[in-house]
Amino acid sequence: MRIRGVAHRGYPAKYPENTMASFKAAVHLNFTHIELDVHLSKDGVPVVMHDHTIDRMTNGQGEIRSFTLAELRKFKVNHMENIPTLEEVLLFVRNRVTVSIEMKDTKLYPNFEERVLSVIEKTNMMEQVYIISFHQQSLKRLRKLSDKIELGLLVNKLKRSHFRLVEKLHANYIAVNHKGVKESYIKKCQAIGVQLVVWTVNTNEHMNYFQQFPSVLVTTDNLEKFMTVTNRPNETPCLKTVHA
Repeated sequence: MRIRGVAHRGYPAKYPENTMASFKAAVHLNFTHIELDVHLSKDGVPVVMHDHTIDRMTNGQGEIRSFTLAELRKFKVNHMENIPTLEEVLLFVRNRVTVSIEMKDTKLYPNFEERVLSVIEKTNMMEQVYIISFHQQSLKRLRKLSDKIELGLLVNKLKRSHFRLVEKLHANYIAVNHKGVKESYIKKCQAIGVQLVVWTVNTNEHMNYFQQFPSVLVTTDNLEKFMTVTNRPNETPCLKTVHA
């Protein structure tokens, strides 16, 4: 059975976030969606990492945009894994999961939207991804570049004004902090056919709360806990070790 939920940066409760091992674990557990974050290398390659620096996650230091992809390859996550490119991740998950791509710090990178769209088109993933961002101008630019790419607002608290922007952007998703959504807005999203995504839900209490709203996609760090608390069985064996 597929697990209808969003694996936040893969499976960060067990594996380093935004790594191939983390994404492979999510796929192994049959989650329907994964979420990842992208930045641009110095030579314009979309790479997968949450922060705009490599300090927290690797054995190096500095901003991602200061290094070419070849230079980024020299740094390791958890002493063994490379920083993945967006292309590598999309090729791996193609025909397996839907991918939520968060574009980070968009003002740091020239032609960011074009670069990301190019990778999506190159990997034939246009129908299996959607792009989210806190930066509305970036979403507007993406819509001008493509009428096919699915877009989503990323907000901390859902407001009425966001629905007007959804309409202007022809957006398909709204991703909101789980603490910033009212029940009335959950019902409104359902009524207008917009997929509501909540993040990041890690406690038993919050997981149980959102069970009463099956239309909502729940994002979590702890995949197996989510499966247990929400009684969503997996036909594959229990996850033990996943190698990159």
